[in-house]
Amino acid sequence: MSIVRVAAPLRQQVIDLLRAAIGDGRYSPGERLVERELCEALQVSRPILREALRQLEAEGLVRNVPQRGLEVVTLSAEDVRQIYQVRGALESLAAAEFVTHASEAQWRELADAMDAFEAAADEGVPSRIQAAKTTFYDVLIAGCGNPTMAQILKAMHNRIQLLRGVSLAEPGRLPNTIREIRAIYEALCARDAVRTRQAYDEHIANAARVTMLSLAKAAPPHGRRRAP
Repeated sequence: MSIVRVAAPLRQQVIDLLRAAIGDGRYSPGERLVERELCEALQVSRPILREALRQLEAEGLVRNVPQRGLEVVTLSAEDVRQIYQVRGALESLAAAEFVTHASEAQWRELADAMDAFEAAADEGVPSRIQAAKTTFYDVLIAGCGNPTMAQILKAMHNRIQLLRGVSLAEPGRLPNTIREIRAIYEALCARDAVRTRQAYDEHIANAARVTMLSLAKAAPPHGRRRAP
């Protein structure tokens, strides 16, 4: 990680870098975030870092554990179930609303985002695939015509970033993800809100199922705890 001295506030750069590092797995769930090490890595002051960490804590990406300090959040199976339940309901609606509210510029952005996602999938670099898929979702949400819903979903996506790598890492998931995103895109291009919602519901349900299975396989045996 490195800070680039640009016009964006330094605090925001730190937030974005740490959020991305957590999202792509450079900091794993349960991993401690040591202020001294982060300050050295980012070349920023402790007050700036603490402001950034407070923001990430508010977003649900890190938590303060007594006698341990800040660590990356570990999501439970119930957390994941609830996240996907809410995400499915809101994102499906946002995608359908895109059909009637998106501007011509946003339709072009969606086409570009779809092309970029398929190119990233062909390239096969997980971090680029995740970034391209996030861009596709972001364009959809921005064009839904409902700023309140967009704001809620944007906040949720920060936590969803913790799960995307889990889902895409499952054998066979990537081809299905490409097929599902393509189905959503084609339904959108047909200006068919009902078909869009159906395609989106299928995509979220499959992502939730695969993620839950992956987390279950990674969990320690019943009655045993992993060593710290």
